[in-house]
Amino acid sequence: MAANKSAKEILASLRNEPFSVETEERLGSHAVVQEASAGTLPLAVVERLLCEQYHIIASDTRSMEHLVARFNANEIIREYFQFFLTGEKIAFDKLLSMAKAMKLSDSHLEGYEPRAEAQAYPSYLCRLVHYGEAPQIAAAIAVNFPAFGRMCSRLADALKKNYHMKEEDLEFLRFFGSGDLDDGAIRAIEAYNAEADKGTFKKVHYSDIKRAVRLLQAYEVMFWDSVFSNR
Repeated sequence: MAANKSAKEILASLRNEPFSVETEERLGSHAVVQEASAGTLPLAVVERLLCEQYHIIASDTRSMEHLVARFNANEIIREYFQFFLTGEKIAFDKLLSMAKAMKLSDSHLEGYEPRAEAQAYPSYLCRLVHYGEAPQIAAAIAVNFPAFGRMCSRLADALKKNYHMKEEDLEFLRFFGSGDLDDGAIRAIEAYNAEADKGTFKKVHYSDIKRAVRLLQAYEVMFWDSVFSNR
């Protein structure tokens, strides 16, 4: 059971799982960052990324609102998800600023038809939010968000160097490349396990957490594949 393994050990084990190693390798060599670094990535791909993220952030914001309400009685877990709720709102404003710099109107973002493959990530997160448990969500965020952040940082570097975009117009991408999420996740998992030991919450097995992280990592790769796909 997850309760028999420390939260720090859970995160370390998850990062050493074959699927996590494979995800890091696939993202590290992904065509989006490879072509952006070479200056050959069509800006239409970046525009598509912003449009997809517009709808993803809207969904993730609602998911975090639900988690804050769901775990309202536990201060540590509630504040952990409140942190991400605040972050989603900040990210949304930064997205609008970057979209404006790329001449994408609010009506264009709203009217864009999202791709199913790109939206699989927030859809699964929503499923976890309603039917999963806090350790699954916290671990998935801690393992997955840094992978997304590194992709965004590399893309931002390339856009600045090869496409001469201004640093202030890249704040949306930079936003995801900063901060250590492990401490908050560890506290949230430990707080949940303490309640599970008292019978307040149900115990969560490592296999349950691993499955959630594995799927979210796969959906992360699917997101970037979909954004890159020219169809």
